[in-house]
Amino acid sequence: MIILPSGVAQSLYVKNVNILDVHDGTMQPNMHLLMTDGEITSISAKPLEKGSDYQIIDGSGKYAIPGLFEMHAHFGQPGWIPMYLSYGVTGIRIMSGNDQLLAMRDSLEATNLPQPDLYIASPLIDGNPPLWGEQHTEPAIDTNTPVNPILQSYVDKGYKELKVYNRLPENKYLEILEFAQQNGLRVSGHLPYTLTEENFADPRHRSIEHMDGFVQLDPSSRSKDWTLIGEEEKNRTALYHTFQLKEIENYVQKIKDNQVWLCPTLALYANMGSEQIKSEIKESRYGKELAGLMNWWKAAEGNAPTFAVKDSLHQEILKKYFLDYPDRILAGTDSPNPYNPPGLGLHFELYHLSQVGFTNAQVLKIATLNAAEYLGIASQLGSIEEGKVANVVLLNSNPLEDIQYTRDIHAVIVKGTPVK
Repeated sequence: MIILPSGVAQSLYVKNVNILDVHDGTMQPNMHLLMTDGEITSISAKPLEKGSDYQIIDGSGKYAIPGLFEMHAHFGQPGWIPMYLSYGVTGIRIMSGNDQLLAMRDSLEATNLPQPDLYIASPLIDGNPPLWGEQHTEPAIDTNTPVNPILQSYVDKGYKELKVYNRLPENKYLEILEFAQQNGLRVSGHLPYTLTEENFADPRHRSIEHMDGFVQLDPSSRSKDWTLIGEEEKNRTALYHTFQLKEIENYVQKIKDNQVWLCPTLALYANMGSEQIKSEIKESRYGKELAGLMNWWKAAEGNAPTFAVKDSLHQEILKKYFLDYPDRILAGTDSPNPYNPPGLGLHFELYHLSQVGFTNAQVLKIATLNAAEYLGIASQLGSIEEGKVANVVLLNSNPLEDIQYTRDIHAVIVKGTPVK
């Protein structure tokens, strides 16, 4: 990561720049943007008087968008921070926390260097036996497990979001929702296999992660045994071949009625087996650093045919049911799963969202203001407005014309400091 020299300057002035208004999806031309001490202090159609301590960026022909949010990631190492920042990602929701990640976040924040804000969800809360077997280091919850002490331990560590998982018993899932409501926590995650129609899309479950849980709503899923280790994928794959879209119409309406968020992670399945995606990753600025991940991803390519079937259905569900629901969609990738590298993967997701039919303006809002609203920080982040944190990405081309222009980055500004 290269931090541009700023000397003693406390103010950054970007002059004559086009600014995206994510509220209405329009580009405000030839504006003048002032950031002081990490905050956006002025947006004006008229040039500002030059201050003695201003660092100036000529924004002529550039396009300013808010810093992007990656809303479903798993984090491996501090070395990924520059990857995220260089692609304009200034906020990351990490979907499986642990003590090491909390310590890493605290250590990074203590450096005062430009970095993405990390929003870390709790460790996976799963049933017994847990989906990930011996890799699951947290308590496995059965129908008689007292959950409140477990959840309170997460609160004590500072988690603001609880991540629920596939094998939770329904009675304990409901107890988790109740605890979260009483303690002001968000709940997100997978749909438990045991979930009945009555308790589906409970508004206390703020975000459904991924699209594959929808096939579990097919009536035939009730006859399947989801408790056997290794059987989940076999059961789910079988459902993909018999699934009927009409079976979920009532469920979709309940999602909308209760204003539940959806993080589709289209790139998780769409990228597998794509030679174009692989080529783009290899040729990216971090191609060499990603060689190790590429080897791991290559080993998973045997899943490509199954992933293609899943991707097709996921896109069909979004096209049929959710294009009228853009204000409750989140952009996430499940990085570093195959082929979703830190940072660049989010731009793949934005492309996929655009391809299924969301407008480019909607996609940009999904990756910025939607995320901030979900996290409860829209008064501080998610749009370029006076009084908000100065997280801004300067692009060389207009992303309203082509969403792939979000990759054509001129500079990334984090809390008023340009880092690229």
